[in-house]
Amino acid sequence: MIRNQTVVTFLCATLLLGLATAALAGPDEEKQKPKNAATLDDQAGTLTQTTDGKEKTSKVDLKYCLKVKGYFDKDGFNIEEVDADGPAFKLTDPDSGGVAMLEKGDIIIEVDGKKIKSAEDYAKAINGAADHTKTKIKVKDVRSGDAKDFTADAAQR
Repeated sequence: MIRNQTVVTFLCATLLLGLATAALAGPDEEKQKPKNAATLDDQAGTLTQTTDGKEKTSKVDLKYCLKVKGYFDKDGFNIEEVDADGPAFKLTDPDSGGVAMLEKGDIIIEVDGKKIKSAEDYAKAINGAADHTKTKIKVKDVRSGDAKDFTADAAQR
């Protein structure tokens, strides 16, 4: 009987450890980039698109940027890289005044109250922001899945 209790205790402990590790690790699967998704480097102001297996890079009229790289899909602007010296690394939570940063996997869903689904949406919104020193950004957090509001001091290009 004692041996059975020891085995059950061990199994329960192993299960709890596994659950705790999974919770700390974040989402089980990383979101996959769609095959032909347009990719934006907002600091360079370049948009790369693939059509029929051929890559084409074009300029995007961006006057301001967050110094991020990512791709667009139905959810918004999916962040793949964040410049550690850029505005996206120094976001402000308008409610608490706390500091946050974008990270790989976060999705910018709105800029200055405008939905983001394409590079054109992003350029219009960030260029036309009412106050570039407090550009409003709504982000879907990669870890929690919650949408959160922040402000950023958008960099002039």
